[in-house]
Amino acid sequence: MAFWTESTLEPLRKFRFSIQFGDNEMWWAKTVTQPSPDVSMSEYQLINHKIKYPGIVTWNDIDITIVDIGSEGSGLYNSLRDSGYSFDGSNPDGIKKNQLASVVEGVTIQKDIFITKLSADGEELETWTLINPFIKSIKYGDLDYSSDEILEITITMAYDSAILESSSNSTPDPTTNDE
Repeated sequence: MAFWTESTLEPLRKFRFSIQFGDNEMWWAKTVTQPSPDVSMSEYQLINHKIKYPGIVTWNDIDITIVDIGSEGSGLYNSLRDSGYSFDGSNPDGIKKNQLASVVEGVTIQKDIFITKLSADGEELETWTLINPFIKSIKYGDLDYSSDEILEITITMAYDSAILESSSNSTPDPTTNDE
């Protein structure tokens, strides 16, 4: 049955989402790509038959576009440095991979990234949790005298995997029996 024939259903809208880094909600986020996996495929040939089977899952990077609100640019730069990036050549071991973190009073606090889809009432419907995320690149946008558009920052995040959790009560519980 199609959703437009059911009066109680409403399709999800692109503009109803929130992004959260740890405890901080990024209200200035403009766009985000949802996590998406790619599954490699292998083939096995048995005489005249080819049998296909799934291989390794690779999660694609996501892009988060935010509005530059001034202090955010330096905060992202500091997050890069806290994650093990060294810009002055003082780190002889190169870059280490750490989960996105912040340092508060000498204690490193790990930050998960949550992408939440919202209903028209603001209720959480689904939440993506990025596992072991880190900043892959930051693009600070272009400055241009001929434009009066808002300055944007695009953050590319890499991560090991993602978990999608549904908060909706619309799915039936398979453990209950209505008989």
